Amino acid sequence: MENTAPRGKSPRLLVAMMIAVTSAITFAALLIEDLNGFDDLDFSDLPWNLITRYMITMALGGAVAGFLLAGMFGRKSIGGWCLALLGGVLVTLLAGLLGSFFGWLPDYFSEGSTPSALVSILAGALVPIFAFAGQILLFVMWLVLLAVTHVFAARARNA
Repeated sequence: MENTAPRGKSPRLLVAMMIAVTSAITFAALLIEDLNGFDDLDFSDLPWNLITRYMITMALGGAVAGFLLAGMFGRKSIGGWCLALLGGVLVTLLAGLLGSFFGWLPDYFSEGSTPSALVSILAGALVPIFAFAGQILLFVMWLVLLAVTHVFAARARNA
């Protein structure tokens, strides 16, 4: 007899939203850490338009990366948890890369391409690494967000 039970919903949108939030938090943590290094910083002098643009594009990069790699989350057993951890690393690096690319696009359309643009875009993959450096609490929070994403994705698959 053939199994005709309906398959669970795809967790793509859920994973995309969770990774978007995770990417934005990671970028904000990196920014806050960098800003704390300046003693005589005047917040009114900061390029808020650029900061806002990159906050949005990092979240957008996280959403796209999460959507593309959602299949790595929500699988059963210990193998599923290992796959989710690997997926978390890959999705985080891809989110930084895509976020940097999306953030660079307005500059490309207004000024054109420069040779240093590729370096800037590729450096976006390093955003989480720089954000986690010396920030064990942020790293633990990232792991918790990935675990929550995995559990929610598993629930969506079984719904």
